Amino acid sequence: MDNNQVIKLLTDYRSYKFALNNLGGMMIDSEMQWMFKMGIYDERVRSRLSNQDRTSDQGRYSRIVTLLESAVDFVLSDDQKTIIQLKYMERNKLNLSEIADRLHKDRKTVSTQHKKAINSLCKAMVPLKQDYMEITNLDHMFDPEWVYKEPA
Repeated sequence: MDNNQVIKLLTDYRSYKFALNNLGGMMIDSEMQWMFKMGIYDERVRSRLSNQDRTSDQGRYSRIVTLLESAVDFVLSDDQKTIIQLKYMERNKLNLSEIADRLHKDRKTVSTQHKKAINSLCKAMVPLKQDYMEITNLDHMFDPEWVYKEPA
């Protein structure tokens, strides 16, 4: 996996996380107990999204989110982890200059740490295939004229 692919995954991290959280199914709550979570797709389009599609998407998004979170947590130093989280994974993303100001560090130091973090994540993300990175657009399902057809 190259730098651009890792940056794209990090940039889309919140979209993957949102999609995963809204596919519904079995999830673990904060007290580590299994519960059934009704997702947005279950509420709005009960019969249009096949179980196979839901399971496939849930598996892909889960793998991406889990691999990203664990790679950032396990592979990177504390400074690198903070930089990556602030730049890509937080709701209000910051640029490198803003991160440098927040961390009271030189911008060049932050830039160097960012580059090293991306290189480390490239090695850690090798198991992820390109086809896992595509988010399936489901907008057509919310069109009242669209009807799901079972594969032959």
